[in-house]
Amino acid sequence: MINNFLFTKDSTLISKNLSKNLLTRFDEIYEKNIYNHKNYSHIYELKNDDILKEPLFLSLLNRIKKKFELITNVTDLDFDKLWFVSSSSNDSKKTTLPYIPHIDKRRYLKAMVYLHDVSLEHGPIHLGQVKNNIDIEQKRKKLPHDYKEKGLNNINDKDLDGSLMPMTGKAGDVIFFDTNTPHKAGIIKNNYNRKVLRFDFERPHFN
Repeated sequence: MINNFLFTKDSTLISKNLSKNLLTRFDEIYEKNIYNHKNYSHIYELKNDDILKEPLFLSLLNRIKKKFELITNVTDLDFDKLWFVSSSSNDSKKTTLPYIPHIDKRRYLKAMVYLHDVSLEHGPIHLGQVKNNIDIEQKRKKLPHDYKEKGLNNINDKDLDGSLMPMTGKAGDVIFFDTNTPHKAGIIKNNYNRKVLRFDFERPHFN
């Protein structure tokens, strides 16, 4: 971990008015497919060049990066991508990834912005930590190419230091976390959805 950083929530970075403006622009870009960068049916990606055309998101990116540098005390963060994620309840198996504790093979520092109030029913991300005797970075680096098929990035309950915490929050709250932190997706209840922005940052030695 970076200076013992695992995860944190910030409720002061984004005002109510800004969060409303972000949601409005989110819906416009997402629904009209303005940049034609749909990765999956519910995920829309903005590249570096796209961000430059969006003053609202560019300003937020700079603000989030500065906050991340303050939290982690590092100055070599490189912005990788911005995801627009609009999720709803589905029938996928809740006993497989991403609904069980895991880490990512490709390591990032991520900032997730809630565009509306997120309760347990909206399926918030869950975050936690492993026991002190677990070297999570070494585990990540040893993951082979077929790690997903074999479930090698899963984190067993016996290796967790307590339970994962559901990160509920208000519109405009930002969840900062290292993907070496055990995490899982929350289950979205029927008739609920979740809209978030996710900013991904790398460091030169991460990957």
